[in-house]
Amino acid sequence: YKCIRTLHGHDHCVSAVSFLGSDKLVSASRDKTVKVWELSTGYCIRTLSGHTAWVRGISVSPDARMICTASNDQSVRLWDPATGECKGDMRGHENVVEAAKFAPLAAHAALRRLAGLPPAAKPAASGAADGAENPAQFIISGARDKTLRLWDSASSQLLHTFVGHDDWIRDFVFHPSGKTLISVSDDKTMRVWDLATGRCLKTIEASSHFTTCIDFSSVNPMVATGSVDTEVSLWECR
Repeated sequence: YKCIRTLHGHDHCVSAVSFLGSDKLVSASRDKTVKVWELSTGYCIRTLSGHTAWVRGISVSPDARMICTASNDQSVRLWDPATGECKGDMRGHENVVEAAKFAPLAAHAALRRLAGLPPAAKPAASGAADGAENPAQFIISGARDKTLRLWDSASSQLLHTFVGHDDWIRDFVFHPSGKTLISVSDDKTMRVWDLATGRCLKTIEASSHFTTCIDFSSVNPMVATGSVDTEVSLWECR
């Protein structure tokens, strides 16, 4: 590995980065901003301002056209990185928002049932995009108020609150099937949620200390979690 470029511009620690398509990168910082970088030159081409506190997390929509951010100001924001415009300000959490992520298209059918929304319209036979589903429609956030929340990004409306954890929610991941979500928390557990009903299907003792991060393998039915107890655990999902 060779460092080919260092990007300078943030005024405080950088808390999250994510690639935006093939030629851009977005970063979130404790300086309250999000920056869009051009990879070929290393230039910051846009600074997104609006959060009033540390921006902790960032997620890119499945079509790479929108981003969402999680902040200490207890909000989730939706942004158009092409213009820098804030398209949505989602409020309802009562503490720091640790993570916010776009739901993958595979999860949209279940989330529509959960929210009581009609099924998505099917694309026209001609192939026109008129009836196509919005890839950035649903955002889920996890916060220190011990809840996960489902949002409609277009209206910033809160659609559902997942309640069950007993301490800060640190991270979560969607199952590739789109049917469940798995969250980890400072209550030392990993919880599996049914996205169509909002119910907690399973609670697993994940570690002996705060469980801080989680990821799902793109190759095998396996989840990895990390904890303050210095351990990484691998879980087979049967």
